[in-house]
Amino acid sequence: MTSKFVSIACAALMLTACGSDPERPAPTVEAPPPAPTQTAQTQTPGGSVFDWLGSSGPTDERKGVAVNAYLWRASLDTLSFMPMEQTDPFGGTIKTSWYVPPATPSERLRVAVYILDSRLRADALRVSVFKEAKKPTGDWVDATVDPETVTKLENLILNKARELKIQAGD
Repeated sequence: MTSKFVSIACAALMLTACGSDPERPAPTVEAPPPAPTQTAQTQTPGGSVFDWLGSSGPTDERKGVAVNAYLWRASLDTLSFMPMEQTDPFGGTIKTSWYVPPATPSERLRVAVYILDSRLRADALRVSVFKEAKKPTGDWVDATVDPETVTKLENLILNKARELKIQAGD
């Protein structure tokens, strides 16, 4: 009986710890101030995520996020045909949901992109591709991904990022 009471008391304690304080307001996150050199096109109230990721000088002086804005935008553009599951511009991660190509309905793909640096460099980008194949029973099982697929996807993103940088005049 005593151990049952202790278990119930522990469970009640854990549940009450999960509650929120109605008198304390939820914390808010404010956008960083826009860079002083913005163009009229990007001067929107609060700026956009891409403004936060842009650089306004040497890395030491930046107040934004430590991922490259061109790699971020190029990754989103390149993977725009796939459903997005998770995007984190501050951490530099993009994860897609499963995508079934119309040409091969017995296969599905999932992609994870990691932007690791604020510089536009090949080693600032890491791409992982996951593949599953459908068995006759209808179950999905892991399948091998051709390493060339990852390389091609990385090259697509890097080339797109370079094009965006050239278009921006940087």
